[in-house]
Amino acid sequence: GAKRLTYRVGPFDVVPGQNSINYRPITERPQVDGYITRIRPDLTYLNGRVPRVDVIHLHHGVWLNMSRQDSTRPGIPERFFAAGEEKTRMQLPKGYGYPLKATDRLLLNDMIHNLTPVPTRLYMVWQIDFIPKGSPAARGIIPTRPIWMDVQNGSVYPVFNVRKGTGRKGRYTYPTRDAYGSGERKNQWTVDRPGVLVA
Repeated sequence: GAKRLTYRVGPFDVVPGQNSINYRPITERPQVDGYITRIRPDLTYLNGRVPRVDVIHLHHGVWLNMSRQDSTRPGIPERFFAAGEEKTRMQLPKGYGYPLKATDRLLLNDMIHNLTPVPTRLYMVWQIDFIPKGSPAARGIIPTRPIWMDVQNGSVYPVFNVRKGTGRKGRYTYPTRDAYGSGERKNQWTVDRPGVLVA
């Protein structure tokens, strides 16, 4: 009962050697309440072709629902999907869906690497399987909520840098015993209600 829909964010002007962090509103998206059951992201040129990852690639993209707070870190918008160079897909099991309201404000946080000396223009394409809330297929759908776990959970910028010269023989352990001192342990979250991990 899901409809497969394809939306775009952009186009983006990508300069040679680009590594900038961008925040872009997501305006192409379902205009009715419903459930997302699958997401497949990709970068495309304006003609629809997909660039090779050794030419231009998505270092990371994080899809944010600005209308909700993150369940693991209050005060941060809900991060409901992320992908990178490996082009991660989200596929929820049958009977589950990420609830999306037509009024939810969505934002994309991205970093695109242009490994060429040529400026170009790209779209971020996100293909979703979507079940409108009023459809027969939506009956019995169990809403999911994202649980975001990150090494330094606390921002929408998902990058962690290891300092040169630390670690041993290609291995780096984080956090060390005193990584946070007396501060909050950002890489831990206590389950706050009964539930089932579905994906």
